[in-house]
Order: sequence, then C-alpha cells, then structure tokens
Amino acid sequence: MLGLIILGIILLIPLIVIVSNVKVVPQAHAYVIERLGTYHVTWSTGLHVKIPFIDKISKKVSLKEQVIDFPPQHGVNKTIPSCKS
Repeated sequence: MLGLIILGIILLIPLIVIVSNVKVVPQAHAYVIERLGTYHVTWSTGLHVKIPFIDKISKKVSLKEQVIDFPPQHGVNKTIPSCKS
C-alpha cells in the first residue's frame, strides 16, 4: 500500500510540472519569453508550452489601445510673412 502511494506521488509531480508549463496567451496580449535570462521569443495569441526551469515569462504585454491625457502645451507661434509679388 505504501509503495502505491509513493508511486502515485512520483507520477503526480512530473504531471503537475508539465501542466503548469502549458500557457494560453489571451487575445490582444503578448508574452515575452526569456531563456536563461536573455530574450528568446515573443508569444502571440494561442497555446504555447515553455521549457520548465529554463524559460520564464518576463513580461505580459497588453496590445490594446491606451488613452493617455497630456497636459495642455503652450507654445509661441510665429507667423511668417508671405512673399507677395
């Protein structure tokens, strides 16, 4: 009985590692993947599998438009006299 429990645990740990490394990138998002600390690839929408302990999702980027309010900017406009002949 104890051997069956240990076998179950041994089989469960790799299964958890594999399932936790399957990622779905939602629509209008992109994931930046680093492999061993350097840029490797950018994942677009869809199902992806990363290598456990090697690949890391370093940034999740939203591709949606973002509205930014800018403070009013005042400037001096200079009119240039036109050449009339």
